[in-house]
Amino acid sequence: MILSHAFSRIILLLFFVTFFMGSLLSGYLSGFAGLSNSYDLKRILVIVFVMVAMVLLSCRKSVPIAMLSPYTCWVVCVIFILGFISALSSKHPFWSLLELANFLLLLCLFYIVGVLIADIGKTVVLQYFFWFALFFSVCISVKFFLLLLFYALDANRPDVHSLVTGFMNIRFFNQLQVMLMPLLCLSFYIEQLKKYKRAAMLAFSVQWLILLQSEARGALLAMVVAAFSVYSFLSADLRKGFIRPILKAVALGTLLWLVLIIIIPLFIFDSQIWQLRTNSSGRIDMWIYILQMIPERIGLGYGPMSFAWAEARPLPNAHPHNVLLQFLYEFGVFAFILLASWSVIKLRTILKSLTLLGEKPNEHLAEQPQSRINKNLGIDSDKDTGTTDIVLVFSLCAVWIYAMFDGVIVMPLSQALLVALLALNCRQYQPRIITLPLKVTLVAILITCGALLIDSLGDAMLNQQMYPRLWLTGIIN
Repeated sequence: MILSHAFSRIILLLFFVTFFMGSLLSGYLSGFAGLSNSYDLKRILVIVFVMVAMVLLSCRKSVPIAMLSPYTCWVVCVIFILGFISALSSKHPFWSLLELANFLLLLCLFYIVGVLIADIGKTVVLQYFFWFALFFSVCISVKFFLLLLFYALDANRPDVHSLVTGFMNIRFFNQLQVMLMPLLCLSFYIEQLKKYKRAAMLAFSVQWLILLQSEARGALLAMVVAAFSVYSFLSADLRKGFIRPILKAVALGTLLWLVLIIIIPLFIFDSQIWQLRTNSSGRIDMWIYILQMIPERIGLGYGPMSFAWAEARPLPNAHPHNVLLQFLYEFGVFAFILLASWSVIKLRTILKSLTLLGEKPNEHLAEQPQSRINKNLGIDSDKDTGTTDIVLVFSLCAVWIYAMFDGVIVMPLSQALLVALLALNCRQYQPRIITLPLKVTLVAILITCGALLIDSLGDAMLNQQMYPRLWLTGIIN
């Protein structure tokens, strides 16, 4: 068991190192890897991490598998089947199948994170995620303030993309923010982290400042709606402890924004460096385009990734900035209904589960079979199903809302972090012995998918316009 714990901690640290290499250190590593941009580096790092982690886990005789509900398994299987059929009938079957291969790797990542949770416990894993979120926030904050100072000293007016480095587009960072900022709230509920609550909320304040400075309207809306949604489902005794620190952090962040981004720049640059945008940045036009085009292929859609080669679309974007409409256009109406109903049902279920957190457990109830299995796997059910669920629901709710306005599910680091959050929300595990032939088959399929994905980076069919999808040059000729 010690070896499995050690393996799990190493893999978890590799997961976080992947994020740092693909963000804060990407400017240095892109040239070293022979890549012209950091976006493709992010994609390659995630693919390589999944392959390495799966190979390491395949060395074990048995692994604890995260058990999904029958409904979730059915939805995932049907969507993959529909996607496969749609891919074969699409204009570019190769790229459609590559999209499914990428989703397959993400499904493997879900089970990888599930094994880590079962090995070392959900509470321990959450502590790792808290330290990652805090350290990541501190590093980004230091670079943000330094860049702001340098721009002020040079009297060089910054724009929304100038003060956060390591991302090709500030929106890629905003996607991570809506998932990482709620994780800072783990300091409210885990005893070992409570002494870092002030530092966590200070980091939250700076992240809020960056959201305001970057004019991330969808991310701001997602954070506000998610926080008040969680608040409304909490019992009276938990509401105050949840919302008061967040309101204080938001107030401080807003004050810093008013001083550093609105007031002081008026004296340095003679004009504001922030302005309120009131248009939809073309999103509504793309959504209307999808609704107009989908009747022609309403059953199975145009094929996975097909928005990257959609003809006569109003903008050259390779994705429509809305996860549900993306599935409607690419997978068809049946997959759209399945995904929409599953996401709404699951979101409603996890929100309603918050109402039970303030209640005392029924001690007279007999121990359930799954609880005994979790204890045998080393999982402390009492700790892992406690108030930390508030934070996970906050994060999942925020990213679900933001996915209605941005391409969360097509960006590499955002995909990986979202899958990790979904795995953290899973509670049931079963030990499974994996036979050698099955191990070889699974690893062979995984390495093949990963190799095909990486090899497609230099494909001649990729248009050199930088509108990201699978790769930064995401438009398919």
